[in-house]
Formats: sequence, C-alpha cells, structure tokens
Amino acid sequence: MDRLPAFLKKHFLPVGLVGVALIGLVFPRPGMYMAGLPTQYLAVSIIFICSGMLLRTSEVRTAVSAWKATAWGCFSVLFLTPLVGILLIFRLPMDPAFQVGLALFCCVPTTLSSGIALTNQARGNMALALLLTVLTNTMGIFTVPFVLEQLLETAGAVELSGGDLLLDLCLSILLPLALGRLLQGFLSEWISRNRARITTISSLALISIPWMKFSQSADKLAHTAGASLALVVLAGVLIHLLYLAINDGASRALRLPLEVRKALVLLASQKSLPVAMTVLAFLPVPPETKGLIAIPCVTSHLSQIFLDALLASRWSHAT
Repeated sequence: MDRLPAFLKKHFLPVGLVGVALIGLVFPRPGMYMAGLPTQYLAVSIIFICSGMLLRTSEVRTAVSAWKATAWGCFSVLFLTPLVGILLIFRLPMDPAFQVGLALFCCVPTTLSSGIALTNQARGNMALALLLTVLTNTMGIFTVPFVLEQLLETAGAVELSGGDLLLDLCLSILLPLALGRLLQGFLSEWISRNRARITTISSLALISIPWMKFSQSADKLAHTAGASLALVVLAGVLIHLLYLAINDGASRALRLPLEVRKALVLLASQKSLPVAMTVLAFLPVPPETKGLIAIPCVTSHLSQIFLDALLASRWSHAT
C-alpha cells in the first residue's frame, strides 16, 4: 500500500486514461453534461499553456548540427508515418469510426513530453529529441490539417476543410503554447519549483477530454463487439512496431551515432495524444461518434508508451 501513491504518481496519465474510459462507460451522465459546455476547449488551452511553460528550448541549438537526423525525423513524423499508417488502416475490417481514429492518431506530430523522457531513459541525444519535439509540433499545426484532409477524403472517410482546421489549431494550440512560453520568461523560478504540479494539471486536462468523449458514446460502445476493440488495440501496436522498424532502418542507413539514433527512432515513431484530442474536437462528425474515434487514439497512445518504455530500458544499457 505504501508503494501505491508512488506508482500512481509515476503512471498517472495511463492509469487516468484507463480510469476515465471505465467511468465514462459506467456513469456517462456527468461526462455528457460537461461535454455540453465549452469544457474541452478550456482543457485544450490548459494543456498547451502548461506545455509552453514546461518546454525547454535552450538546448535546441546544440542539435542543429545533426541535420540529417532532424530532416528525416520531420519528414517521417509529418508525412511518411501518416501515409504508411493510413494505407494500412483502411484495409482493416473494422468500424469506420475506429479507422478514422487510427488515421487521426497517425497524422499528428510527435509527443510533447513522453518522447523526451524516454530518450533520457534510453541515454539518447536529448537535444535532438527536444528539437524534433519543437519542430514537428510547430510545423504540424500547419501540415496536419491538409495532410489529414487529403488522406481522409481520398479514403472516403470524412469531408474535412484543411483551412478551417488550420485556423482552429492555431487558436487552440499555437496561441496557448505561445502564452505558456511567454509566462515562462516571467515565472521561470516558480515554474522550476512546480514542474511536477504543472505536469499533473496538464495530465488532468488531457484526461478530461477522453472522459467526455467516452461518456457521449457510451451507448454505442456498449454494443461494440469485444473482437472489434481487440483489433483496434492490435492494429495500434502493429503500426507502432512498423514505425519503429522504418525509423530504425533509416537511422542505420544514415549511419547515425547510437545516441542520435535512439532519439530519432523514439521521437519519429511516437504520436501526440493531446494534439489528436484537439483535432478530434474540431472534426465535423456527430458527438457520439467522437467517442468511438477517441478509442484508437487512447489505446495507441498507451501501447506506444508501453512498447517504447521497454525499448528505452533495453537501450539504457547499450553504448
């Protein structure tokens, strides 16, 4: 029992995501009520204000020399992995909403924090990990709407306006991120003392979004076959393993140093759940369908963290 608080503190986000999924399914009314308010937009703003406050960019310039790794990482995250993922996803025999959810997750940029943490655990190049995080998430605001628009419409899944989505993402991601970065300049000492608390606040805001989505889709989820959900989880795992293989092969072909390869493989293979949830909020689909779309995003996020934690642990002993 004494170890339980420490476990929850270390694994707060994954435990929270699983918890809200169950709560949303069993007790959907509170989540449905909150979803009727502008709660999700407030939660998104909190997530990216916190991200801006916590983002360390002072080391980014030290990674610029690794231009080959940076160029491949940006190309892989923003263009190659979305294309590869969607080519596979729409061939799978699953609910169209699950297909859209997997496609959405494949199209977003790399993680905002977990990739950097896992790179540190793997003893990889932290400066490169930070650079790829900053670049892909900044560029992704401008590329994701149009990449997602083209790929989803080509697959006949969702009619989406890339221009409208770009405006929504600028307002919901870029402005809060810039505000958080501005606050960092005025509150740097306070932020340094309270990084753990700010991270917890960001995680709570992130957890609240799937809770509302699952609550709205409780009825549909109750009638979804367990085999379909299992296929969604398996698809997410296989796609992530494929991403790891592609990026590892590219890093070896580029003959990158081991610490650079570790950072590149981890960051170029991961996808951001906060950005996926933000994009989902603006997709032109019925509210009850958004809960179904959220499921592959959450399960894929959990599986990539689990798989990459194992990889980082193994790499931590490699020199």
